[in-house]
Amino acid sequence: MPCPRGTEIQVIYRSRESHNNRNPNKQKGMELMKKRIVALATVLALAFTLAACGESSVPTGSSNPSASTPPASQSANSENTSAVEPGLAGTVENPYVITFGNTANISNPDHPYMMAMNAMNDKLMELSGGTLGFDIVYGGVYGSTAQHLAQIKAGTLDGMVTGFDIATNLENSERFYAVCMPFVFDSDEHIDKFLDSDLWAEMVDDLAESSGVRIASLFFHQPPRSLNTTTPVAHPSEMAGVKLRVPESDVQVKVWTAAGASPVQIPGSEMYSAIDTGIADGQENDIPTAISLKFYEVAPYFTEIDYIRQAQFLYTSEITWQKMNDQEKGWFLEAAAAGQAAAAERYETMYDEAIAEIEENGGTIVEFDYDEWKTFFTDIVKNEFDGVLYPAGLYDQIQAMS
Repeated sequence: MPCPRGTEIQVIYRSRESHNNRNPNKQKGMELMKKRIVALATVLALAFTLAACGESSVPTGSSNPSASTPPASQSANSENTSAVEPGLAGTVENPYVITFGNTANISNPDHPYMMAMNAMNDKLMELSGGTLGFDIVYGGVYGSTAQHLAQIKAGTLDGMVTGFDIATNLENSERFYAVCMPFVFDSDEHIDKFLDSDLWAEMVDDLAESSGVRIASLFFHQPPRSLNTTTPVAHPSEMAGVKLRVPESDVQVKVWTAAGASPVQIPGSEMYSAIDTGIADGQENDIPTAISLKFYEVAPYFTEIDYIRQAQFLYTSEITWQKMNDQEKGWFLEAAAAGQAAAAERYETMYDEAIAEIEENGGTIVEFDYDEWKTFFTDIVKNEFDGVLYPAGLYDQIQAMS
């Protein structure tokens, strides 16, 4: 269990044992779309030409079965290429870039998100022989969280990087409320045990079937989420009426409303300005992320209640996932593990840097009683949400996996 927090500043994140500088913008997203359109036009033109010449036409998205040399996407790292399905059909000349969106404004190449993205892309390119790549377009280029999810369902966007809680916006997601409850997890190892369980596998499959969105893999663990406010908050009672920015997540609204706050849903790209202009009185986030965006300039108080063990996941379009052959899925998951390792290593040092930056810029680490906050939120969960938002007893079942 996490140690009680008080005046002592401790490193709250431990990395898992398993282990290009980019500035995404709208032009980048358009270039990726253009690349796919060009690829499709090339295939269609080839099919038309062959048909006109009396040859057998080649169906869009598939390889010519009479070709003596298999496509690079089938030959790379495969001993039996004849058994490999076409998949995403990327080539060395025109790799298929698996494109994900994210609403946060992130461009620093040293940020864990960027390091994980680059590590995943490098590994996927290596495993596929240069036929598959991976990219995340940050800054809400594809719209809000809801707009991202709509595009993922339609298959016009391959996926999105986001947390546990966003799943509660989808169909058949009642059980996901339990994994978003305060203090359900006490460590990253606890989360890993849950992700290896039959319960999680069943939840993922049911969600994909009903919503068209599959949580394909963990992307990386994050330090626990805490409070970052314009005025000091040491006790739960001091949250009454606080306009707290929360993600575009139904569960966060319910939790903080029950806690007495006034939660407001604001996209990640607008958090800083919302606090600066008084639309919000603060936000809840992990400290390294908060400091990377310099929130101490507008909300200088940090209360490390560690109420949610957060993690980022690869929410993948079920349409894209089903297009991938087994080999490509294996590459994708192995590449995701490389991303996890890169982010974990960076977060290990980023926390210490964040605490130092808070102190250097006049911010304050607020003293508080950890057990007071845990008891406060556990009572809310057991009395208001258990058996209402999710099946009764599921919260205790997940806690028992620790």
